[in-house]
Amino acid sequence: MDYVYAPSEIRDRFLRALDADERLVVIELARELTACNNPLPGMVSEQLKLPLGSTYGAAARQILAHASNQQ
Repeated sequence: MDYVYAPSEIRDRFLRALDADERLVVIELARELTACNNPLPGMVSEQLKLPLGSTYGAAARQILAHASNQQ
């Protein structure tokens, strides 16, 4: 099984954008993280109401799905 890991600078920018509530930046970065298998920090999982142990990819897919439902 192949795992995809996003560069740390993209993951860090994603977390900073979430903290700053920069919706457009979060959505832009989420598009780059949909296949990322890096584990999401626990506090962010809780913030996004994802199970502990979720990945950046799971968070990105949830954010993109929510964004498309908002349109």
